[in-house]
Amino acid sequence: MEKVRPKLPESLIEGHLKEEELFQNMVLRPVIKMQHDVLILRVKSYFTSKRVMFNVMDKKKRTLAIEQAFLGDNAFKKEIQGMILGQLNVDEFQGYLKNERSMNKRIIQIVRNRMLDSLFEFT
Repeated sequence: MEKVRPKLPESLIEGHLKEEELFQNMVLRPVIKMQHDVLILRVKSYFTSKRVMFNVMDKKKRTLAIEQAFLGDNAFKKEIQGMILGQLNVDEFQGYLKNERSMNKRIIQIVRNRMLDSLFEFT
């Protein structure tokens, strides 16, 4: 699975990084980048199921809708986390389990920011 993951810039793993930051940059970010299109489809589907007329909203309302989804809907957040964690191998998952709570927050934050940066893909 690691072979199909995109390579990120070496600058993300240079310097003195905490173990969590290194895991985030070497494992989580490439997986999230690899899953980008699937995540976009899931978020679109989420808003469709909630009957949110995302395509007629202005940028500010879209941003607010995405932020609310990632803040308030625990089932949605767990599903997003599962989409990312399902791409980890055994060693990576063991690394995830060392700091599970922190890693979950990082996953949601990275995916949320990625969705906010990709608003144009929701039309």
